[in-house]
Amino acid sequence: MTNFKRKILLFLGISLCVTVFSIMSPDNAKATDNQEQVVVSPAQQAVDSALATATTEVQQAVEATNTVIAVITNAQTEFAQAQAAVSTVTQSVTSAQTNVALVDTAIATINAVDLTTTPIDQSSQIVQDAKTTVTTAQTSVDSITVITAQTEISQATTAKTEASTAQATAQTELTQANIAIDNAQTAVNDLQATIGTSTNVLSNTDDAGVLMNLPFDLLMGGTLYNNVYVGSNATVTFGVNEGGTYHTTPNAPSISIAGWDWTTWSTGTGITYATTGTSLDIAWDLRPYPQQDASTQMAQIRFNADVNPNDGAWIASVTANGPIPDQARFNVRETTNGALIPITDTNVGAGFAGQISQGAAFTPYVDPNTETVQAAVDAANTTIAQLNSSLTPVVAQNTTNTSAINAINTTSLTNTVNSAVSTKTSLESSLNTKSSQLVTAINNNIPTPAPIISTPIVAGTTATITPSLPQGYTANTWFYQVVTEDPDAENPYEGQTLNTDGAPASIELSGLTEGAIYTVRVANWSGPVSQYTETVISVPVTQNANLNGGGVIQPPPSPAEEPPMVEPEPPVVVEEPPAVEPEPPVVEEPPIVVEEPPAVEPEPPAVEELPPLTVEEIISVVEDLVADGNLTVADAEAVLDALMSDGEITSSEISTLTDNLISDGILSSNESVLVLDALNSDGVVTNSEVTSLVEVLVSEGGLSTNEAELIVDALSADGDITTSEVNNLSDALTQDGSFTLAEKDLVSEVLITAAEGAPVTASNIEAAGLEYRDLPPTIPVEVREDVNGNPVVIQAEVASALLVLESPAALANAIATCFNPDEAIEGLTEEQKCELGKALLSMGADMSIPEREKAEDIVVVTIIAGQIVLGSAYRRRV
Repeated sequence: MTNFKRKILLFLGISLCVTVFSIMSPDNAKATDNQEQVVVSPAQQAVDSALATATTEVQQAVEATNTVIAVITNAQTEFAQAQAAVSTVTQSVTSAQTNVALVDTAIATINAVDLTTTPIDQSSQIVQDAKTTVTTAQTSVDSITVITAQTEISQATTAKTEASTAQATAQTELTQANIAIDNAQTAVNDLQATIGTSTNVLSNTDDAGVLMNLPFDLLMGGTLYNNVYVGSNATVTFGVNEGGTYHTTPNAPSISIAGWDWTTWSTGTGITYATTGTSLDIAWDLRPYPQQDASTQMAQIRFNADVNPNDGAWIASVTANGPIPDQARFNVRETTNGALIPITDTNVGAGFAGQISQGAAFTPYVDPNTETVQAAVDAANTTIAQLNSSLTPVVAQNTTNTSAINAINTTSLTNTVNSAVSTKTSLESSLNTKSSQLVTAINNNIPTPAPIISTPIVAGTTATITPSLPQGYTANTWFYQVVTEDPDAENPYEGQTLNTDGAPASIELSGLTEGAIYTVRVANWSGPVSQYTETVISVPVTQNANLNGGGVIQPPPSPAEEPPMVEPEPPVVVEEPPAVEPEPPVVEEPPIVVEEPPAVEPEPPAVEELPPLTVEEIISVVEDLVADGNLTVADAEAVLDALMSDGEITSSEISTLTDNLISDGILSSNESVLVLDALNSDGVVTNSEVTSLVEVLVSEGGLSTNEAELIVDALSADGDITTSEVNNLSDALTQDGSFTLAEKDLVSEVLITAAEGAPVTASNIEAAGLEYRDLPPTIPVEVREDVNGNPVVIQAEVASALLVLESPAALANAIATCFNPDEAIEGLTEEQKCELGKALLSMGADMSIPEREKAEDIVVVTIIAGQIVLGSAYRRRV
């Protein structure tokens, strides 16, 4: 049919639809007596119902999609807020990481300070800046809070879930709209079949064609055809079935209307062709490969032709609505492999519309018997096309909505927040470690500020000095020096650098001389020694003392002749404020004592700058700490710190330390531990160090139990005791020419320890200057090897006893020792007196059978000789 004819029929069809709906309304369900009842066919009723349902479903699909847009907009807003919150967390983490790293820089800066070129203390700006890095870093780490971000992520996740639910609903509505449109198209096809033929073909198909016989001849390229092939890829071919061609235009004479790779696999899709005596209509409802469900819009492709049955000429309108690919083919090929003639798109809006023809022009024939139904079919098809076109933006929007929802990636935000929590924990641990390292670096490398000295209190010849550190600093130990330039003044502290036990509130200086002026210098030691602060004290002269050296001042001859004595004003002590670093300390003005008559105070002497603390001064400090014989653990730690102030502890320092510790005749357990720690300060205890230790310990006389244990611990410091160490100990103990029983016991203990549970060999016993009898009786000793090379091991007391049997002379001596009644041997021990009997009982314990027989012969001969000796001795006594 021509467009003009179709417009007329469309008008008639719409009018018919309005009429039908009016008739079906409740008010017009029955005709009046003067009206002729209009009968509507069941097919027409089916079309009307299907169109109404499709219209409703399309509207619902549009509304559902619009709802999704609003829900997604809210979800995107929530997501943006969550992103901002997470970004804040990320920035906090980055800042904290940077600030924690700066603490390392601060530690390196403090460790690099050279006090000889940069005289600073802990109040200096460089130290304060270093401490500030810790405070700043801690603040940065504390600022890593994720609660807000977690809340925003939770809200964004909820909003995304709502959007996904709304999108699923919209997609369901779209599917139902597609199905409703397909049902409407089926109803229209059924209506079309009432005035001609209508056939549904190629359902559930991909790339196929079907033969369609025509009730008339159809012209193509000057050739008449009485059939055509309808292809599933929106093609019509003449003479040859090329319906399966999807990737290009068929080579045969053909018409391609949105030719593409289409399928009829999904619900609602299909192909229908219908004919009347003067028309040919083909409808393709398709979805692109490989779509297999009704979740997307269908493509509706139509070929509607009016035919002149007299010569086969025809004129057709072709349309395509829905998701048509840009590369879809719209053309005509009149002959096999002939030129392609494009079909011009005359449509203004979305979709495609064009017109093609073959043969001479003619006026389409309208069958009066079917024109009403045909008009209704055309009107319904137009409505279906409009409905399908309404879904085009819905499909596009659904695609956009799906992408927008997928872009709301709350999982990545959650992972970022979880990582921030983990990083914060790690930074907290790292900062704690670095903070401790910085404190250690400051304490080990930078002295505290110089002390502040309050006004000294002078009472008689005793002065009380009250030092303190500026606020925020803790004192450890006070070092102090006392000097005077008065040659007549007593100075119990002259030439000394003294220290307190800990940091008491005050230092009491006694034994000062009246009328003398002293300069007191105080520093704090907490690793490095701070700068000294000086104060000058003037010891006043009491009223009854002679300023020239003593004696009692005689009273005046007569009270009437002299005015009453005016009591002196209390002394006014003037002190300059403490020096401000880095300027050198300010020398305080001496206190001024005012008396009546006023005495002229001498000018304070110039304060001599004392040298820094030397090794000898440190040793002096050690001597003071151990002088009272009551060494605490804190004292021991202070001694070690003092000894290590120059980086090492020498053997001479250890000797001096040990000498001081035993000066009171007692070596306590704390003192033993101190000496051992000093020996171990470099991780190795050498023979020379042990020798020096032994020399000091034995210089005061015999060894005490604690001293012996100290020597053993020193030898065992490296985990074992070697033979050379045992011999070295023995040599050191016998340097004075004597080898006491206590010293032998010590060497014996060390020798047994060195054996590590194995028998002590005879050679090692001899090398250590000992005999078998010097060892504990039950200690196993290896006396020799038998003929087979196996060691012979017996107890020490047995080995000692068997020595008696090695020669007649030794045996005779033992007999005389045990039984000679001469007074000269009355002081022998019971052990000596019984050694002969023990030897006889043990005879053969370390011998083979031949050796044992030989020994018995020696015993017999020796006993006879012993009797002669005893007889002689008896005769001498008689």
